[in-house]
Amino acid sequence: LVQCLLPDADPLHKVSIIPRGPYGGVTFSLPEKDRMTYGRNWIRCTLRILCAGRIAEELTSHDVNTGASADIRQATDMARKMVVEWGMSDKVGFIYYGDDPERRNAWLDMPGGHEYSQITAQAIDEEVKRLINEAYEDTRRMVNENRDKLELIASALIKYETLDAAEVHALIR
Repeated sequence: LVQCLLPDADPLHKVSIIPRGPYGGVTFSLPEKDRMTYGRNWIRCTLRILCAGRIAEELTSHDVNTGASADIRQATDMARKMVVEWGMSDKVGFIYYGDDPERRNAWLDMPGGHEYSQITAQAIDEEVKRLINEAYEDTRRMVNENRDKLELIASALIKYETLDAAEVHALIR
């Protein structure tokens, strides 16, 4: 649902509730082109898509489980890279704070060793949390506003287990 609602997201290919490995279901997208870089709009959409499964689960079952762990990990990693590697945070700025293996030294190899202050580390943590919380709340709003469509997609998935993009779009319309 969320992937179909976001214009800057990769197009949906199919969605399935058939378990795959440790995952209870999966959504597949088909990028329209090869990507050498990631735009901020695409990343923001991806963060929202990664939040959507947990939110839908919480709304429909009034509980959560461990199924979203990979999504949580991926969203956190992406938000952290936005802040520390890609200069996509107005608060932290156009500065690289990631690990640089060529600049390692004995002091940095100690736990908590960074080439920046604790104040900067706190600002980074706060900004990562802000990006994730913003995505989560915006996704919750989208899902709530389209709850009827969510219910249609969920019912169809229970009946058919897998839906392609055309079927999902028809349900949304």
